[in-house]
Amino acid sequence: MTFYDEIAKLKNILRKGWLERDVGGKCGRVESDAEHTFSMLMLALEIINKKKLNLNQEKVLKMIAYHELCEIDYGDHTPAEKISHEEKYKNELKCVTRLARQYKMPEILKIWKEFEENKTPEARFVKKIDKLDAIMQSKVYAEKGNMPGLFNEFRGNKQEIFDEFEDDICEKFE
Repeated sequence: MTFYDEIAKLKNILRKGWLERDVGGKCGRVESDAEHTFSMLMLALEIINKKKLNLNQEKVLKMIAYHELCEIDYGDHTPAEKISHEEKYKNELKCVTRLARQYKMPEILKIWKEFEENKTPEARFVKKIDKLDAIMQSKVYAEKGNMPGLFNEFRGNKQEIFDEFEDDICEKFE
């Protein structure tokens, strides 16, 4: 199996949070991990540019690209499944470690761990972009599937992130 074969699996891993809310039934389809990663990359580039953020842009983009690789073996899991943080981390780490070793790309493991530890400015930014993408996607699904409560749920759960970036990503949300 090639590295491309591995990452192509992300195209078929559907975002479980949307499945739990029956977004697919109301909108026709649910985004994949690959689509989520792509929209995060684009949001990050837009915001870094608009805000002229002093971040290591290459590291940010790699962190976004690598952050969902852990789901290749383990799958997507949501808080509703009540899996402990320790168990989830252990299983995700196992996958990322395998990929880094098998494809001789130790950087994957290093940057993924940095993301998980959330201590650097780049990691904190990427965590925010991860949440912001969920807010933005909830708006798309809310409009397409006539589910007004969906956007309010996601925006409400992450209001501080929404407030921080709203002017950068849209003229007006309401």
